[in-house]
Amino acid sequence: MTTKPFWYRVFAPRPAARVRLYTLPYAGGNALTFRPWADHLPPWIELRAVHLPGRFGRHRQDPFTDCDEAVEALAAELETETGPFVLFGHSMGAMLGYRLARLLHRRDRPPPALLAVASWPVSGVPRASMPDPADPDDRFADVLRAMGGTLPEVLDDPEMRALTLPVLRADFRLCRSYVYRPEPPLSVPTVVYGGTGDRIAPPESLAGWKDHTERFLGFERFDGDHFFLRHHVPVLTASIAAHAGTVLDDACRDVSSP
Repeated sequence: MTTKPFWYRVFAPRPAARVRLYTLPYAGGNALTFRPWADHLPPWIELRAVHLPGRFGRHRQDPFTDCDEAVEALAAELETETGPFVLFGHSMGAMLGYRLARLLHRRDRPPPALLAVASWPVSGVPRASMPDPADPDDRFADVLRAMGGTLPEVLDDPEMRALTLPVLRADFRLCRSYVYRPEPPLSVPTVVYGGTGDRIAPPESLAGWKDHTERFLGFERFDGDHFFLRHHVPVLTASIAAHAGTVLDDACRDVSSP
């Protein structure tokens, strides 16, 4: 594993890879959330798992609490990216990935070859479906437990809670700072994923994505709740790889056409 200070981790270096896949985690997630993906992606894709501030290894840095601030920071890190890349985000990460693609477009910067989003409506998740960062610890932990994304042993252990809850509070402040802005469709090919039993971002709430891209590649449903991606790594990574291969091949044909 290699680490680039401050923003991503590479678990299986592939310097000759055709494309780089940047993954953005859900609230409370980190680079290790995507560690299993490295074992399932084809050799021509290098996984770069974004590691946001406030997590281990970056615990001395304040976590983001504002969507625009986070996206600006990510865009600055991507300035050195010279080859094709794919963005995948789950929940909070989908929000960040979408806004990052928008920002790159506005600044005439190279966009992602593919945007893959999961478990986040383009209009945002209603606040009533999220924990309130201002709640006392016990109430905040109870809501997290009901959502199912945080290990019970973390929420039940006082020392682990003391380490984990501040980052989660910051992440949900970040989520609540998201403001949907109607804009023309992106030119970036976009694929959407969701869990059939997701009560936070139900499948029907994800239908709006098709109106926000000029090239909608489809909505793929998986059995499971909001955190379905944990249980479908081989199929999900295969789908992303297939879509990435298609859009890259299409781009090559467009360049070579007379």
